Amino acid sequence: MRTGRTAGRLTLGIALLVLLGVTSRADAQNASALVLEKTGATVPEVQPYNEIAVGTTVSLQPGARLVFLHYQTCRTVTAVGGTVAFGGLTYTVTGDSRPKEVRTPCPPTVRLRGQSEMAGVLMRSISPEVKLSLSPTFVLVGARADDFALVRVSQGGTKLLEAPLSGRAFRWPAGTAPLVANTDYELVLVPKVEDKTRITLKFRAETGNLAAAGDHLTLISVD
Repeated sequence: MRTGRTAGRLTLGIALLVLLGVTSRADAQNASALVLEKTGATVPEVQPYNEIAVGTTVSLQPGARLVFLHYQTCRTVTAVGGTVAFGGLTYTVTGDSRPKEVRTPCPPTVRLRGQSEMAGVLMRSISPEVKLSLSPTFVLVGARADDFALVRVSQGGTKLLEAPLSGRAFRWPAGTAPLVANTDYELVLVPKVEDKTRITLKFRAETGNLAAAGDHLTLISVD
């Protein structure tokens, strides 16, 4: 049995967030983890880039492989076979194979509602600004996560990029020039169906920790 544990530094960080009135992703949406990859059969069936609720136990059939990002411990975990019990503060992997665990940058969550109304930015920092890396990577979560087909990025009224979502996920296209550091941009989520409401988000492209993280993942919650 392997249990994910919250390090002392992370525990202190969570305590500071409570004092600041900033809520973690798991606390806000009753979500424990995000599925990143899955091969083979699981019970219940889970899909890449879908969230797993707190209190869920997933059984992996022999040979099945599950990769997930656990929100509160900020770990990317790879489990093969066995079962995974998902809690709010931790997770437990039971089986013959020892899981692989890697510390991962804690993903910030931007919460949006309606056409362009920002309901809140859930960040594991004290900054309220929406910041994305120079080559943004993000996953849509929330009630409308499956409603969108395209991502459009513009700056000063000029469209710089229009690219399809891969399911709920977006990765900056290879070969496309990165954004300019310390510059403000507008991101539009274009729905699959014309009569659905599009979502607009203003953000700033930054280097620093985001660039150092490489494929730093941001969650965009659309309700």
